[in-house]
Amino acid sequence: MHRPASPTRRQLLGAGLALGLGNALRPAFALETDTPRDGRLIVIFLRGALDGLFAFAPVADPQLPSLRPSLSREVLSNGIPLAGSGFAAHPACRALADLYATNELAFAPCFGTTDRSRSHFQAQDLLELGNGQTQGRQGFLARAGEAAGAHVRSIGFSASPPLTLQGGDAELMPLSGSGLQVRHDRTLDAILAMHSQQRSGKAIEQALSSQAELERATGMDPKASRGAAGVAGFAKAATTMTRIFREQPRLGMAFIDLGGFDTHAEEENALGRSLPQLTEGLLALREGLGATEWRRTQVLVCSEFGRTARENGTRGTDHGHGGLALLLGGTIAGGRQIGDFPGLSDGQLNEGRDLRVTVDWRSLLGRMLKETQGFDMATLQRVLPGIPGLA
Repeated sequence: MHRPASPTRRQLLGAGLALGLGNALRPAFALETDTPRDGRLIVIFLRGALDGLFAFAPVADPQLPSLRPSLSREVLSNGIPLAGSGFAAHPACRALADLYATNELAFAPCFGTTDRSRSHFQAQDLLELGNGQTQGRQGFLARAGEAAGAHVRSIGFSASPPLTLQGGDAELMPLSGSGLQVRHDRTLDAILAMHSQQRSGKAIEQALSSQAELERATGMDPKASRGAAGVAGFAKAATTMTRIFREQPRLGMAFIDLGGFDTHAEEENALGRSLPQLTEGLLALREGLGATEWRRTQVLVCSEFGRTARENGTRGTDHGHGGLALLLGGTIAGGRQIGDFPGLSDGQLNEGRDLRVTVDWRSLLGRMLKETQGFDMATLQRVLPGIPGLA
């Protein structure tokens, strides 16, 4: 599946390399005063495969310390219990634990697609298309936009047009920030030449150097991020997004992708930095939207798959199967675990190495589309073919 090189129907809003999302890159939408009663779905896709067992660890499982002697040490000592689940949040996710306690966050520890390959690209395509295949004319959010009708609009905050919006009628706003993943191509050469005699040129070179050092230290495959912005600039970008959402209540569906979660080595250091940045961005969404908009909003945070239950010899983890999904919002009935967690014993693990999928990605997305857009089951079958039911 070749990812689209440009939007198919809507204009690309904003252009060029920017150090942050500001007024200059905001869409030229007319201010709308009518507020529909529908909800809003925001999908935040973490490319590279977040290690969910690091962020939310099953501390009640007796196998955890032996499978993860270094990666579980901090959460076993200082983790924040998630009441009634047997899990604890890593200290880097303390604010997420607070949202769990106020019933604004629920989590699915074994969320995933039907992919068995453990390929970043195949699993990402499966999730974004939502049709159970790695090829298709439309992504699931494009189909959802058609099903919702003209009164609901969609937007993608992404460094490049995402597959999930392919074949649809969505606005696109390039997501940039201090964590922008810059492609090493002729465009980058031109940018560096343009800034070579300015202080900004040194700043760009330093950012690229830091990005390369992080990728080398953690064993990250930069291709797994598919050009998505890094999480470092997410909070700043989220603040701008919330202004757009407040002014444009008809924006009922949104897609955001962030890169840099492929942690094959030195995972504690990498996620110890990125998880607080992710959390800060989620809190910026909540605070920026305000109480009224937060009540009508549901946010799904997920990756293409999880990672191995056992840490490897370089204090990281490798590609797995089931992974963590977070559901946030003002009226989601949070403070709970979604789906089963079979456990970490060899007999319960998928192929003896990673988590089984107990929550099909279409089931959770279907539930969120039903609650935010009012879709019935027949509509959900068109948007998410093969959906096995609602989570």
